[in-house]
Amino acid sequence: MAKLVEEKLSSLLKEAGVTKFKLSRRAKDPKSLREKLIIRSQGRKEAYKDFQEIKKDIVDLAGVRIILYMPTQEDNHKVKEVIQKEWGQDIVPRIHPPPQEDPKAQPPLWIEPGKDNEAAKRPKYRPLHLGYRAVHYRVPMREKQGGAYGRLEDDQVEIQVVSALTHAWAEVGHDILYKSLAEGRPSLEEERILDALNGLIQSGDLLLEQFQKMYIKRTSQPFKYREDLMRFLRNFLNPDEADSDLEPAQFPRGEGTYILFKFLQMENLNTPRQVLPELERLGYPFHHHAKEDRIRESFSPIPKFAPNMSLVICLTRHLLHEKPYNASSESKSVPIMFSIMMSALTLLDFCLGGPEEAKEYLQKLDMTEQQIENINFLLEGPLRYEILLGEMDQEKYKSEVQGPWEWFCNNASDPDSLCGFLFRLADMGCRKNLKPRTMLKKLQILPLSRSNTADLTCDTGSGADLAQPPEGAS
Repeated sequence: MAKLVEEKLSSLLKEAGVTKFKLSRRAKDPKSLREKLIIRSQGRKEAYKDFQEIKKDIVDLAGVRIILYMPTQEDNHKVKEVIQKEWGQDIVPRIHPPPQEDPKAQPPLWIEPGKDNEAAKRPKYRPLHLGYRAVHYRVPMREKQGGAYGRLEDDQVEIQVVSALTHAWAEVGHDILYKSLAEGRPSLEEERILDALNGLIQSGDLLLEQFQKMYIKRTSQPFKYREDLMRFLRNFLNPDEADSDLEPAQFPRGEGTYILFKFLQMENLNTPRQVLPELERLGYPFHHHAKEDRIRESFSPIPKFAPNMSLVICLTRHLLHEKPYNASSESKSVPIMFSIMMSALTLLDFCLGGPEEAKEYLQKLDMTEQQIENINFLLEGPLRYEILLGEMDQEKYKSEVQGPWEWFCNNASDPDSLCGFLFRLADMGCRKNLKPRTMLKKLQILPLSRSNTADLTCDTGSGADLAQPPEGAS
């Protein structure tokens, strides 16, 4: 019966996500049961009448012990859910020893029947610690759990949940204190040592639980704020390796950490445990140069990233590279589409290190005159402010917004396009929700020249004035 329950628990606990545990089972040995009955009978007013009375008093004829290496509240809760799901919600945990019991209560005396035991006359040792501590569940073996072991009426298994340290103490100390009728009562010195060891065990359990909480917080707790991600990156990118001849990766700052923070949130990768392996695959913090060059050269034309943006672009590119993307305008309003495209151009500014570098890169792209007009509509259009505010007839301007939107969507489907990649980030929401006036100020890239050449001299006309909100706009 114990074996059946042990095998069942092994699979159920793994399915529930409990990883650091071990199972132990035992059926009560007849000799051990006899000793226990003799000891317990001394505290009874009358002898056991029959087998059923013994079975009612001795509830652990069959037992399974769940040994948790990290005895956290989370794992204890998972164990409880597993047991109640399999054996019934009415199965409640029992704290051992029960809270109402006196923690100074003495272990039973080792008195052989019919003999005058001198050990019983010795002063009793009053332990300072609780002794064996565990959570017990008494699970009934109903027909569906019984199998073919030959179940009897009211059969049950006691499931004990203990820490690994408590298990070790119980295997040695508990047997000495409570079960050795033949060997007699332990000496006062033995009891004191076992009590002191038990105190260390309890302290060890507390430290293990606290250590596990710290470990989970450091590795598995999501980055709640951008500052949490910044702290993690700062610790990772600035290790104390004075002997290294290589310079560590540049720490991303400002807009870069915000873009990365939002991206990790959107992709459900916003924990240290998920980010760290990907950073290491890219060779950060010291051996990243070759990987960065490879990612940079995967774009056409080949860009030159700003030093404090290189990690952001390389990591996001690495994580998104194989994922297909489909940008649709059906569910987006004109102001939202316009805002996403302007954000993509602003990301290009951050990524390359400034508006001049961004304009130079755009001039290198193979664009038709109409496509250049479409981009310039985003960079200098006189109605940008009204469009962002939504204070216009959307149907009237949807066709004008549709042109640059289709250009960005086509680029997003091209794995070699940097503009398409940054458009994906912007469409995912890896950007700040800025007010229209602030967004216009952020986008400082000057309009492109009408001829599709790399000549950076162009007549911007009143483009700088047109970039400002119309006079009288609130």
